[in-house]
Amino acid sequence: MRINPDRLTADSVQAISAQDVPAMVAGNQLLCSAMGAAGVDGVTLCVTQLLRKHGPVPLLDLASLPTEAMCAAVGAVGGFAPLIELPPFGDEFTLAVRALEERVGRRLDAIVSLNAAGPNALFPIAAAAALGLPLVDCDGMGRILPLIHQTTYALGGLPVTPLAGASQSGDVVVLDTRSERADRLLRGVVDASGGFMICALYPATAGELRNAAITGSTSRILRAGRLLATASGRSSTLAGLAHTMGARLLASGRISELCHSNPSVGTRHYPSMPTSIVVDEYGRAGRTIRLEAQNELLLALIDGAVAAAVPDILCLFDRQKLRLVGLEGVIVGDHVDVLVIPAAPMWHSSRGLAVAGPRAFGFPVCHPREGGRR
Repeated sequence: MRINPDRLTADSVQAISAQDVPAMVAGNQLLCSAMGAAGVDGVTLCVTQLLRKHGPVPLLDLASLPTEAMCAAVGAVGGFAPLIELPPFGDEFTLAVRALEERVGRRLDAIVSLNAAGPNALFPIAAAAALGLPLVDCDGMGRILPLIHQTTYALGGLPVTPLAGASQSGDVVVLDTRSERADRLLRGVVDASGGFMICALYPATAGELRNAAITGSTSRILRAGRLLATASGRSSTLAGLAHTMGARLLASGRISELCHSNPSVGTRHYPSMPTSIVVDEYGRAGRTIRLEAQNELLLALIDGAVAAAVPDILCLFDRQKLRLVGLEGVIVGDHVDVLVIPAAPMWHSSRGLAVAGPRAFGFPVCHPREGGRR
């Protein structure tokens, strides 16, 4: 079955064109949780070229798709450094999706995002353009999380496999295993293939996705990106982010300390580069804000008490330059606003916090919404 976007209502359809890519890049930085966007120029170029070659990609509401429409998530798995050194050429999207289609015995009707943040906010657009398919306005994380089963898709009962991956060297792998083993097995293949693969995973019908996906993810990124691109003042920008993303100001101050630790190794085997940031709040009696990161900001402590935590999104906004600051660009002396963007409601359930709350990352604390229960 093929979806004809012309048969859907005008309100349910948008199109993402090459002209929208800069806004996507700007907006998805909010959901990167301070990972930043350095080095995505190659990704941006790849996506832009595919959109110029194949034309705009229809962006559809999940509710507008027929229940039986077949979808699959597309996203990158692996390290960020290999992506900077060798961005995708464009063939990887077709190779991965076609391999998954052969395994499940059905052609896809639409593409969904694995997580609409960072480079993975752009790759589903590239896949949809290369394959001539629409993109569904949803994702399974609402932010960046390190493991492929840390998704609302999994919370909704959807298996991550079968999945297919394609490398820049043309390697193609199809993996069919239990969801809890998929990430570990896949990363072994990814490492052997150069440290980075485009994957097609979570094959499911639109009806199955309706109880598992975070809707409106891509359109929110576009709106936030357009807002940031036209930022003219701090107050108006923060007000716009509050309206568009639900962002709230946790604290404002000057970065006084920055510490990078050795990569962590533990039973969870999360890819991690620990970083601690201390922000001294303005004023004589200002509070001390400590931010803990493992590639992404995961925890905020104010005078030692938990103020915000993953799966909610923490990000830093440069008060003087009116732009988001990635961890790679943080400097002692920067004046920043610490912002919190609420995660999708599914993440605040007991199951969601068990999968992606602070304790899942090794922090022995409760999420603020848990009310102190352990």
